[in-house]
Amino acid sequence: MTLFRQLFFGASLLFLLVLAGVEAIYLSNARLYVQQQLESHSQDAATSLALWLATVKPFEDRALIETVVNTAFDRGYYQSIRVVSVSGETLVEKRLPPAQGEVPAWFARLFPLHPPSAEAMISSGWRQLGRVLVTSHPNFAYLQLWHTGVQTLALLLIVYALALLALRAFLATILRPLGEIERAATALGERDFRTIALAPKARELGRVVAAMNGLSAKIRRVIEDESARAETLQREAYRDPVTGLLNRRGLEHELQGLFHAERDVFSGVFILLELERFKEFNLRRGYQRADELLVLVAQAISAACGSQTLICSRFGGASFALAAVNVNTDAADVLASAISAGVEAALAEQELTGEIQFHCGAAHFDASAPPLPELLAAADQALTRAQEKGPNTFELIEVAELDRRGRGSLAWREHIESAIENGTLALYSQAVLSLPGRAPLQSEVVTRLLDEGASPVPAAQFLPMAARHNLMPRLDCRLLELLIARIDAGARLAPVVAVNISAQTVADRGAHRRLIELLQSRRDIAARLVFEMTEFGVIQVPAATLSFAGEVRRLGAQFAIDHFNLHRDSLRQLHYLLPHYLKLAPVYTNELEQNQDSRFIVSSLMRIAQPLEIGIIAQAVESETLIALLEEMGFAGYQGYANGRPEPIG
Repeated sequence: MTLFRQLFFGASLLFLLVLAGVEAIYLSNARLYVQQQLESHSQDAATSLALWLATVKPFEDRALIETVVNTAFDRGYYQSIRVVSVSGETLVEKRLPPAQGEVPAWFARLFPLHPPSAEAMISSGWRQLGRVLVTSHPNFAYLQLWHTGVQTLALLLIVYALALLALRAFLATILRPLGEIERAATALGERDFRTIALAPKARELGRVVAAMNGLSAKIRRVIEDESARAETLQREAYRDPVTGLLNRRGLEHELQGLFHAERDVFSGVFILLELERFKEFNLRRGYQRADELLVLVAQAISAACGSQTLICSRFGGASFALAAVNVNTDAADVLASAISAGVEAALAEQELTGEIQFHCGAAHFDASAPPLPELLAAADQALTRAQEKGPNTFELIEVAELDRRGRGSLAWREHIESAIENGTLALYSQAVLSLPGRAPLQSEVVTRLLDEGASPVPAAQFLPMAARHNLMPRLDCRLLELLIARIDAGARLAPVVAVNISAQTVADRGAHRRLIELLQSRRDIAARLVFEMTEFGVIQVPAATLSFAGEVRRLGAQFAIDHFNLHRDSLRQLHYLLPHYLKLAPVYTNELEQNQDSRFIVSSLMRIAQPLEIGIIAQAVESETLIALLEEMGFAGYQGYANGRPEPIG
């Protein structure tokens, strides 16, 4: 029970007892007053009747005496009237039954009235004629006492109701800070470090609010400082100081992290742009003017790309490189043309066309991304062809896809759709171990497509095709259905099961609703699941991701980010998404042993995640020496071939 209800019920009970006491005291006093009135009334009646009966001549005329007595008795105020002669003979006697009339019997028992009797002498001069005995009837007295009690009770109930309303308003006012404190404390438990804006007047509550605000501000400041530190380290390690674009190392990091997001990336283009005669321009105009030229070209490239470009870098010297994903050949050609036109216009505006020339080479790929060296080689080949065409030109070539099965795009689509419909999908799981201790932390479940010979097709081959044809929503829903069936069949999995999900699925309303319905129908299994999205997917659909994460948490499941590449936008999303854990991109894991900069950046990430209670899991771990380093750095767990390859789920 809440404190408000406890105080309210306690105070209202106290008020009720006080008002009940007031009612009881008032009725008790009223009963005494009515009792005294009855005694006075009976005595007055006896005296009055004695005077009247003294005038009866002769006194022994019983008919006349009865006539006089009936005049008073018929009004109903008396229980009995008796006229007795001097010798003790009863001349006339009238009597009514002792009933309380309309008054409830319990009220008469609770507040009893004793019918008083009075006596008066009947005399004529000095001669005594007899006596009259009168007993008042309590019926009207009970009725008066009852009405008085009811009216008093009604008034007290009105007072009680008004008092309760006033009490409720009073408690709501003084306890409002407690409600804010409770919400803030709950938010702290949920890793939301908010500030209480309400300033309570009570000194004790004020101190509590100040302490909680100070704690929240301190944690927020630590997180903000570490976020700024991580961005600074990234900028120094992976950014070109002249143009502010990524350097070559940063480009390679971003590309490797991007190409691991098979569920969300199905095509792309890589573009190289190289300035000719830049060395002579640098010697002739000076370093400052050369740097201004580089900044000018960088701005022209960024403006031409707009929001389509995901990665833009100064590749080295007078070379620039950029990459865009999920674009077809026509869009890649338009992008390369826009970049060439933008750079040419910028050079013409600065009247540098005669001094500086450029060439642009673009390599486009469909389906699975080729290895980075192959992509660089293809873009360099396109650049060479552009140089052969003349100054300020571009060339676009297609990267040959290594598909040993010889399937085209439509054939892949039909094969994937058939597998989804017929259930010819295989589920594999790989263990994730905790640090320290190396105990099973979770099982990550992945899907494999089965070909005609029932051999599994690697995810890197069919997932990009599924993403290209917008089949990921259906595939992810089918994966969850199969997983639930395998768990029901007794599949041996860790208590926590990680499931990958694509940005397409999260953004698709039908698939989103289907996943939620599956979780609602099987809350027991939902409590074991963690849904993982790639960092790229989270950045692509932030609003849908936030909504999906909130819904699965309400159903008992968890949400996490896979292939976390420390993108600036994803660092900011941590405060809103509050994932259960992050799986660090392999490109960082592989550099931890040799690269001090990567170690500093990852350590900064861990200091950001710690107050948010976000675990960090390393991916692509294959050596014992790396496991020892991960444990020393404070990683929550690791995943990779050091734990064994993914195994089919039986």
